[in-house]
Amino acid sequence: MNSIIEIIYTNKNYVESYNKAIDCVARERKYLATVNGFPMEGSEWFITHMIKNKFPQYFLLSNQEVIGWCDITPKDIPEFSHVGTLGMGIIKNYRGKGYGKKLLLKTIEHAKNINHLEKIELTVFESNEIAIRLYQSLGFEIEGKRIKSRKIDNEYDNEIEMGIFLV
Repeated sequence: MNSIIEIIYTNKNYVESYNKAIDCVARERKYLATVNGFPMEGSEWFITHMIKNKFPQYFLLSNQEVIGWCDITPKDIPEFSHVGTLGMGIIKNYRGKGYGKKLLLKTIEHAKNINHLEKIELTVFESNEIAIRLYQSLGFEIEGKRIKSRKIDNEYDNEIEMGIFLV
């Protein structure tokens, strides 16, 4: 049976599936800042927050299950609120098929409609070369590097800071 892949705006009906997807990617211990998912209440709060504020958050679905997500959250401090922080992930079996780029483009397009948002920033681990190339292909530029900022299983990884201006 072929799966139906679609991109949808965030929806509270998918909180459990979204939570499971984050946990799945986190447990790979490579791509996210955490190695475990988040409590269900945290995911519920975040989705509600994104919907209430009309912030960009999109889900990549396969047969009505979240297999990826992308969101841009404006920073809370007024002097930094012109900047949004990007977060995304895709479950392993769905990577390398172009879904991440489509999901990211959809989320960035939404961000362009938020009047006060001028810039998107992200942090990516230096070992995640495929993601870095994706971000660069869409115009993100490397703005800095944090050396040995993460240590998992006695191995270090650097964080690459990237950004793109919307205006």
